[in-house]
Amino acid sequence: MQKKNSIEKIVLTGGPCAGKSTCLQAIKERYDDVLVVPEVATILLSGGFPVPGRDLPWSADWQSAFQAAVAKTQQSLEQAYELVAQNCGARLLVCDRGLLDGAAYTPGGTAEFCRLYQVDQAQTQQQYAKVLHLESLATARPELYGKTGNQNRFESLDEAQALEGRTRAAWSDHPGWTFIPGNAGIEAVKSQVLAAIDSLLVSAAA
Repeated sequence: MQKKNSIEKIVLTGGPCAGKSTCLQAIKERYDDVLVVPEVATILLSGGFPVPGRDLPWSADWQSAFQAAVAKTQQSLEQAYELVAQNCGARLLVCDRGLLDGAAYTPGGTAEFCRLYQVDQAQTQQQYAKVLHLESLATARPELYGKTGNQNRFESLDEAQALEGRTRAAWSDHPGWTFIPGNAGIEAVKSQVLAAIDSLLVSAAA
C-alpha cells in the first residue's frame, strides 16, 4: 500500500457504459474531503486529440499514439492532484481510471503495456489502495448498452464486451480489486461505491 505520508488513491474503472460518471458525480456531491482525478482519455479526446469515427478511421497506429499520450498524462495528472490534495487537506483521491487501464487497450495486455511504457506493474498497483471495477452494461445487461452519456464513446457492443474483459484482466490481481456487478441497476452500483469510500475514510481516520 501507499506510504503513510502520502494521500491514498483508489481507482474507479470498468468497461464502457458502467456507470462511472454517475458514481463520480455522487462522490463529488457527498464528500468535501475527496478529490476526483478526471479521466485522461476524455480530457484528450474532448481537448483536441483526433477522435476515431469523427476525424479519422480507427487504426492500430492511432491507438498506439493515443495510448502513449494517455500513459504519460495519467502519471503527471495524478501527481498534480496529489499536490492539490495536500494543499486543500483532502483525505482521498478517486481516479477515473488508473495507469493500468491502458493495458486493456494494448495488444499483448498488461505485459506488453508495461514493456512499452516502462511501467512496473507491482509498483503501480501499490500506488492505489483499492480498485473498484464497475461492470459494463455490455456484459451485465447487453440490451441496455448504448452510446448515450459520453459523446466520445465509439465502441460497438462486441468491442465493449471485449474491453470489459480486458479491463478486468488488467486489474484483477490487485489485492484491493473489488468487482461491482451491473445487473442490479445504477443505484445499487452507486451505493456499493459510496460504501467502499466510506469504509476507506473510516480506516484512514482510525
